[in-house]
Amino acid sequence: MSQLNTDGALKAPKPDFSPEVMERLFYWTRDYVSSLVAHTPAPDSASLSDIATVPVLGAFVSFKKNGRLRSCMGYMLDGVELSTALESAAVSAATSDPRFPPISSSEFYDLDLEVWTLGSMREIEERGFARRDAIKIGRDGIQIQGRGRRGLLLPSVALEMNWDVDHFLEGVCDKAGLARGSWADEDVRLFAFEGVSFKRSFVWNVSRNPELATLIEKRQRDVIESSGKDKRDVARPTFSLSSSLFQWQAPKDIGRSSGSRDYSQTVRTPAVAGMFYPGTAAEQAALLDQFDLVNGSESGVSNETLDVSAALVPHAGWIYSGRLAAKTLSQIKEPETIVVLAPKHRREGANFSVMPYGYWDYNAGRVPNDLDFCEELVKSVPCFQKDAAAHRTEHSIEVQIPLIARYFPKAKVVGLLIGVSTKNELTQIAEQFANCLTLWERRGHKKPLLLISSDMNHYATDTTTRVLDKKATDALESTLPEMLYDVVKRNAISMCGVLPAFLALSALKIRGEYNTAVKVGYATSGDASGDLERVVGYAGYLFK
Repeated sequence: MSQLNTDGALKAPKPDFSPEVMERLFYWTRDYVSSLVAHTPAPDSASLSDIATVPVLGAFVSFKKNGRLRSCMGYMLDGVELSTALESAAVSAATSDPRFPPISSSEFYDLDLEVWTLGSMREIEERGFARRDAIKIGRDGIQIQGRGRRGLLLPSVALEMNWDVDHFLEGVCDKAGLARGSWADEDVRLFAFEGVSFKRSFVWNVSRNPELATLIEKRQRDVIESSGKDKRDVARPTFSLSSSLFQWQAPKDIGRSSGSRDYSQTVRTPAVAGMFYPGTAAEQAALLDQFDLVNGSESGVSNETLDVSAALVPHAGWIYSGRLAAKTLSQIKEPETIVVLAPKHRREGANFSVMPYGYWDYNAGRVPNDLDFCEELVKSVPCFQKDAAAHRTEHSIEVQIPLIARYFPKAKVVGLLIGVSTKNELTQIAEQFANCLTLWERRGHKKPLLLISSDMNHYATDTTTRVLDKKATDALESTLPEMLYDVVKRNAISMCGVLPAFLALSALKIRGEYNTAVKVGYATSGDASGDLERVVGYAGYLFK
């Protein structure tokens, strides 16, 4: 998380912390994370004594597992007290990195923990390519800001990747979702900052406190056993979320576009099964049965299905948003084809990526792609490309596949990832997309269901998130796609799928099919976790 206001005066110098002080911060962070995982009282910041209130630019907490990134999150607000920044970074890294599942106790022996304190941020005043001369590898981290996007890389990244300045600058553009080379543009601001860090194996904590591992396991069993006794826990899983991501090896051509290669007989294998949703057929069925049981018991829920043009469903881990996604999809009449429009969270692959594989595998079966509609898409919309690289590790469509298989067993699924774009560009694409849908129907096919995969606001308090998300859902209910786009941008609502939503709803508006928005439900991650300090919002909508 980054909350740095770069428009005001920057006061916090580079932290002048000795290795001994950084070691203290490391151990405090380690104990704090252990407490989060074990559900035991966290160490008080008073134990940091005199350094707790030192003003800093921010703090970052990073985990690596067997040498590979496991989680890295931070908190930045110039002049923030060290204890506040460090506590916020620790919570985020342990529980809320959107790229990974939460840290579990089973991983402790494989983890390295690194703690960063930051300061001395300065805006680089040089223009154009002269900016590269202001960056010193090994000393500086960099932050880029512009066009509604922001990205940050710590000072260690360039050293770990063996990058020169040019590669470092391109890397921060990638991180922000900006085109490479944007760092030299006049409308993009570039900042450098410094920091100090301390890194050590996390396992020391368990070896020094041998009872901790037993305590953690017991507390986790207690949480599982109490599931169902409280309505807030009804959607908690009984399956492990320990990460298999790090045993998965990306294909060597992961950064390359599919080009002319024929993927029609190949299968897109699961990347987040066992993390975002259960990894086996039995576990998936059990949790979906539980969702249906709870949803069916709610008053006002009809057993009749509706003929709709589009729907909005969340794509977080099923323990947080799966029940709302299931509730939304279960109310829709089965279509022949579903086009899932989702945000592109990772930098690999084409900016507008159509999934080229013949099938989606979800560990409990396979769902066919509609390859004919894919061909129609890439012919009708020039910027759309059939691309495998963008889809290999993306979760925003994959988490919907088992749900689609459950409620629409005969449907084919087209996956469309939307990367960085402007409102004007998306407006033009929406016209082309609307024409594509019209031509498809004229050729005798039924209209596809457009499924928008998106979470709502990220990582504010439950109260703030509900206020911000109400602005966005009011805009959805206005049936004016531009209002949704403008409201989200104006209020800095971190709705990750606002671009797919704007594209899909704009195309439907052109076709006269976005006249009503029916709210199925709203929730936050706090409803499942009980943590109301840092939540993600989820909405379910049907559009007719």
